[in-house]
Amino acid sequence: MKKTTQLAFFLLVALLLSCGGESYPLASNDGGISGTGNGGSKSSLSGSAYKGPFIQDGEVNVLKIEGDTSSLIANSQIQDNLGDFLLEVEPGLLSVNATGRFYDETEATYSEESVTLKALVNKDPEQQANIFVNTLTLLSHDLAVELINQGNSYEQATADAQTRVKTILAAVTGDIPTNQPFIKMNIINSPGTTPEDNAYSLYISSLFTEAVNERSIEEPYTMTTLLNALRTDVINNDPIDDATLLSLQEANGRLDAASIQQNLEAVLIGETIAPVGNVIEAVSPGLIPPSNLTTFTDTANLTVAQRFCFDMSADCSDPGHKAEIIVAQGYSYELQIDDNADFSSPIVDLTGWQRNFYNIEHASLGSGIRYFRVRKSHDDGQLSTWTQTDFIVP
Repeated sequence: MKKTTQLAFFLLVALLLSCGGESYPLASNDGGISGTGNGGSKSSLSGSAYKGPFIQDGEVNVLKIEGDTSSLIANSQIQDNLGDFLLEVEPGLLSVNATGRFYDETEATYSEESVTLKALVNKDPEQQANIFVNTLTLLSHDLAVELINQGNSYEQATADAQTRVKTILAAVTGDIPTNQPFIKMNIINSPGTTPEDNAYSLYISSLFTEAVNERSIEEPYTMTTLLNALRTDVINNDPIDDATLLSLQEANGRLDAASIQQNLEAVLIGETIAPVGNVIEAVSPGLIPPSNLTTFTDTANLTVAQRFCFDMSADCSDPGHKAEIIVAQGYSYELQIDDNADFSSPIVDLTGWQRNFYNIEHASLGSGIRYFRVRKSHDDGQLSTWTQTDFIVP
């Protein structure tokens, strides 16, 4: 985008924000919903919704969860283009659902798609609560409810659900340390939040947006599609599917921390944006695939075998490769050989391989063109992208 166009856009956004503070009446349940009485036990629930900030007029619904059932107890609207909301709610286990369009922090535009994000909160009857509804709170929401229904406390259930979310996302991110619950992670360094946690939250938000934007060029694909796929993975404790994983890995390489910060500063005026660049820099090295993959047909010892070398400066055809064979530390390799280029039916599927060298006799591979690929599996769960080659078995 040209500088003059960017300036005009940012001025327009600032103008929208300056007149975006219209207030909305808070939902009242006086005499309206069975079991809520006259509202005397209610207290404030405030916060912000973002996948990038939600924009004004988005909807916020609060449901009270009791066992396997839930009931709507309050609703309101997003008050401004910063995602802010405020409601009066009764105490208990509550699901806060925010639905609306959002600001795209990677492209400095507003989304055409409307998404729904959720957060689970155990509302104290006396104290005001301030929470953040974001992609991480959505991914952990359903599992936390399930664990509570199994008899776990709110604290234990949410902690376990958040651990599973981070474990599944670690295939991309590796182990990024966080301390606060997801509902306390913002994309700005607001009071009571932790910059490092906010950076992780902003990274995940930006990563998802970038992955969806790029993938939607090639096929019908939305933020809701991505989020639903990941929610299912969390509930079922499944790894991220290969196509989604590749989308996220490739998206990381396109993220520009300076642009994300500049774009958000244009709408979150005067706020300190979370240091997302720190997370991008921490994640990126582990996504690099094994380097210099070469293959060589070895006919020694009256057998014919295929040799593969990677993460070496010497090719497999060079006897000097033997001096570069290592035992991996802090990671291992995953290897696959298939007669299909999409690796849908591997003949060889190895995990935990510790050396940067692999040898296999042709007799076990049939004949024809075969495909080989390898990636690193780090001890913290992060997976690199694949590197691959093909070879001919006579």
